[in-house]
Amino acid sequence: MERLKDFILGDRHIQTLKEFSGQKDFYLVGGTIRDILLGVEPRDYDFAVSGSGIKFARSFARKIKGAFVLLSEADDEARVVKDDFIYDFIGLIDNDITEDLRRRDFTVNSMAINCRTLEFFDPFGGFKDLKKGILRPTSENSLTDDPLRVLRGFRFSLELGFKLDRSFFKLAKAVDLKGVAAERIGYELLRIMGAPASYKEILKMNELGLFLQIFPEARKIMEDDYLWGHSLGTYQALEKLLQQGFFRKIEPEFSTYFAVEKRIPLLKIAALFHDVAKPDTFLLKEGEVHFYGHDTKGAKIVKTLGYKRLKLPRSDVKMISRLVKEHMRLHLLATNQELTDRAIRRFFRDLEDDWFGAMMIAWADGYATAGWTRHLEEVFMRMIALKRKDDAEPKVERLINGYDLIALGLEPGPKFKIILQELFDLQLEGKIKSKEEGLKIALEIEKRL
Repeated sequence: MERLKDFILGDRHIQTLKEFSGQKDFYLVGGTIRDILLGVEPRDYDFAVSGSGIKFARSFARKIKGAFVLLSEADDEARVVKDDFIYDFIGLIDNDITEDLRRRDFTVNSMAINCRTLEFFDPFGGFKDLKKGILRPTSENSLTDDPLRVLRGFRFSLELGFKLDRSFFKLAKAVDLKGVAAERIGYELLRIMGAPASYKEILKMNELGLFLQIFPEARKIMEDDYLWGHSLGTYQALEKLLQQGFFRKIEPEFSTYFAVEKRIPLLKIAALFHDVAKPDTFLLKEGEVHFYGHDTKGAKIVKTLGYKRLKLPRSDVKMISRLVKEHMRLHLLATNQELTDRAIRRFFRDLEDDWFGAMMIAWADGYATAGWTRHLEEVFMRMIALKRKDDAEPKVERLINGYDLIALGLEPGPKFKIILQELFDLQLEGKIKSKEEGLKIALEIEKRL
């Protein structure tokens, strides 16, 4: 506890607030207290103040020439931002700090200290739970008061390394996420899936039926024990693959791909829902089961999940949709007895930056299906070797462009893209060495289309 008091006395932000507030009581509360007691430098400060939190924040923002942000008029909550530092303020109901703490999510976030008197408040045993590493809901209403707290509980468990108390799972069964804003759900889910070892928490969330609530469009696959079990297995395999194994040795490609923010959780979403359309495309033909087009239909479904259920930006949805659409392609390439350089180059061209993620999902899918991936690894190494070779060579200028085709008398249209790409493939393969040769072959291709 001395650590907390020393922090209060030595922190310049709190001293600035003390000078501003005069004799008015204000409390450092919530996650800020938790972080300080854990020895973690807080990223922002949460305060509870006597009287109106909004008025206090507005006045303080004027005093320090900071930006004022209204968070919730109903909850009397506002934020002040100054030089990238964040102060959050909430007004106390009837000036009662205990009542404020009772309304918070978990006991470890339900502690406070009076910044003027240094009196410590812990009416719900948060400090004891903190020392034991337990996440316990503050009250029986904690989760139903704000259903998003169920997801926050799983996130805190992963980020803090704490164990969720049994009471959490009991109370979580009564939670309904349907009214929660999709943006808030998306934020928490990506934080959960961004953790290095989230699989066990994903299983617990699944057992609580949370995915059924969040993703109703995926209900059919979740109700199929075999298909959903395979999807969860693919998620698990991908998570292990991210930590160790085949792809960690592929550098600098591995580090370059995952240097982009959010790629890990987005890749996990694509892995979890790569077969989402299989129930809709099931076909029994001559005693054999087929799922024709499940990749293409699945890409459309995950677009809905991304846009509607998680409110992800366009670039994120494009990534997961493309990975689902193309997840069968590498299996087909790997089993092709005559895999050509042209097919390999086309794969890299179509997948753009996501070729690495596509390979990882194909590997995880194969491992979850049969536990055998050697054939994939051999093909992947051949493909990557060709890409590295192509990337190392000077950029090849196309011998033929669209204007050349127009001059040849061809009418512009969708066929142009096909003709130009085939000509360029032939050029890369050394089968076209001059513009004259290219124009002659262009006419032959046009006749075929």
